[in-house]
Amino acid sequence: MTSSPSLGEGPRAGPLRLVLSTFPDGRSAAETSITLVEKGYVACATALPARSIYRWKGKVEESQEVLVLFKTSTKKVGALFRELERLHPYQIPEIVELETFRVHEPYLIWLLGGVDRDPQLLARAAGAARAQGPAPRKRRTRPRPRSRAR
Repeated sequence: MTSSPSLGEGPRAGPLRLVLSTFPDGRSAAETSITLVEKGYVACATALPARSIYRWKGKVEESQEVLVLFKTSTKKVGALFRELERLHPYQIPEIVELETFRVHEPYLIWLLGGVDRDPQLLARAAGAARAQGPAPRKRRTRPRPRSRAR
């Protein structure tokens, strides 16, 4: 079975990179994320609440932070690291690159078109989206009633 290079399958990593970083609060995470998306360093940033436990200046610390997953291309990682370090509020920011090996192709095309500003990739992404039809609407769900313990 042969692998598809566009999906990054196989022993080598694909063209998508995840860069993660923790922030002290949602505001600094959002401001940094917006700047990085606006400047084209990343196509997308996903923020998640995190509880971090670490050693700082010889003492074990614990804090609530925001973990951000930045999605970018291999070509943009170096510039992203430099800009993220410049914008980051921490003295020693956590900035970690993760390789990806498989990526859903329509998402990859969209991502690369956004960060690399490649008109051909953007056209392919638009074509793939049209072929899949309109995005499904989110259903509103009611909270399930809790079952009573007997």
